[in-house]
Amino acid sequence: MNWNEFYSQVKSGALAPVYLFDGPEEYVKREALDALRNRILPAGLEALNDAVLENATAQQITDAAETLPVMCNRRMVTVRDWAPLLSAKSKNEEAETEWMQRWLENPPESCVLVFYMRSEMDGRKKMSALLKKKAVNVRFELLSDPELKRWSAGRLKPRGKTIAAPALNLMVYMIGRELTRLGSELDKLADYLGDERSEITEDDVREIVSPSLEYSIFRLMDYLLAGDVQKAEEMTRSLLQSGQTYLGLLATLTRQVRQLTHIKCALDAGKPLAEVQQTLNIKPYGAKQSALQCRRLSADWLTDLFDRCVEADFAVKSGRLRDQDALNSIMSHIALAAGRNP
Repeated sequence: MNWNEFYSQVKSGALAPVYLFDGPEEYVKREALDALRNRILPAGLEALNDAVLENATAQQITDAAETLPVMCNRRMVTVRDWAPLLSAKSKNEEAETEWMQRWLENPPESCVLVFYMRSEMDGRKKMSALLKKKAVNVRFELLSDPELKRWSAGRLKPRGKTIAAPALNLMVYMIGRELTRLGSELDKLADYLGDERSEITEDDVREIVSPSLEYSIFRLMDYLLAGDVQKAEEMTRSLLQSGQTYLGLLATLTRQVRQLTHIKCALDAGKPLAEVQQTLNIKPYGAKQSALQCRRLSADWLTDLFDRCVEADFAVKSGRLRDQDALNSIMSHIALAAGRNP
């Protein structure tokens, strides 16, 4: 079940006794939990009928679920990141799973139990398979482009603001699709515009939005390919001051070079960009920007650069080269080659 289907179920009142909430979109997941809570618990009685458990045993969970509600029909129990659902081996996991398996055969109608996963659930675990069978699994995926457009418009409307489509695409490319971060940045942009303008532009986004590491590395690559060593060094210093490491920057740069190499080779082979984007599981805007970045580069040069990046990373991890020297070497190679139009 996706989150839209879940909201329809909540609205209808036909609720299941046990839910499993998982997926990467935390903002919508939290809102869905609040919607469920508001549907179940009468105003003023929340504290008496709402239990949130962490690091709980199976018996503690079932005891909480079997506690009778106070002055209402159902109570709510939320279990956050239950250990038997996570990848690491948990204490008494087999016994805990067996206890929960027996209980799930006949859960009480007086409670709605939600297993709420903030961490990634391990689908290989017996408990994960059991909940997918016995509970209603609501999967919270990141929003699609049309959903993001509608959500952003709704977020900005009370502020009397709008965001141009190119500006939203750039923003998503810079910071990702997670709504908590997007909402915060949209609020900052609305404050930045004040009463002067109503529409957020690409220039506003570049001025105000704090970019992700991946986007910063993309811009770093832009500077290096343009031969602008000064700006590249300034960006590197800024990233290091923000808490990044030389090895971390090298790893992210290597991932960027690998993606560029895949895109370039595929395009040279005559594949359409839309197909390449789907194969690499990247969004259209990001694919377009990467295609533009590698348009004047040869596949051979990019392949060689990727090999150099991998070798530099191995040299650091094997103790043959300092991390700072490895990153500087790769950056110098890109900047020097840029003038020769590789």
